[in-house]
Amino acid sequence: MSKNALVAALAAWAPAALSPGREHTLDVRRRVRIPGAGPVDLLTIHHAGDRFTIALWLIEPGEIRESAVDAMTRRLHAFEAWYADLVEHAEIQGFGPSHRIFVTGNLVGRAVRRGPLVNLLSNHGSALRFWTWKRAGAGIEVAPFCGTGNAQASSRTRLKGLLPRLTWKDVGERVDGEVRTPTRT
Repeated sequence: MSKNALVAALAAWAPAALSPGREHTLDVRRRVRIPGAGPVDLLTIHHAGDRFTIALWLIEPGEIRESAVDAMTRRLHAFEAWYADLVEHAEIQGFGPSHRIFVTGNLVGRAVRRGPLVNLLSNHGSALRFWTWKRAGAGIEVAPFCGTGNAQASSRTRLKGLLPRLTWKDVGERVDGEVRTPTRT
């Protein structure tokens, strides 16, 4: 599929797929330029009560690589800075927001190249999300992507030593008053 066809298919998929329950899609816009950071293929705005989610989307015909992660991170930071500037300008004029916003970056590809950064962000990051697409009839089907997590492979000693200035409470399993270290299966 061409880039334009993919963007059109993503725009068709987004409203129904991203509006579960009482959440409403307010807007879906194609090719939106983020000030100082370049365009995104799609920008979606959802709301539930006073919470608005702004989702920036890039879709690739092939694999998502770390360069796409870098580019989306730049767009996220630029959007947040632009919005903060907007809020500051409004507050100087005596207005204050009566809403909250949450901004996410979404990278959609035929595949996602695994690596330490992608694995970490796809399992524990909340601002950057990864998706894969495949053809489905005249459109596309989009599914979340999660890399492999490394936290389960870390030893307890290593975890406690990672950030020595932070205090750690040992919450290992207690049996008959003794702490029993969880075992990996």
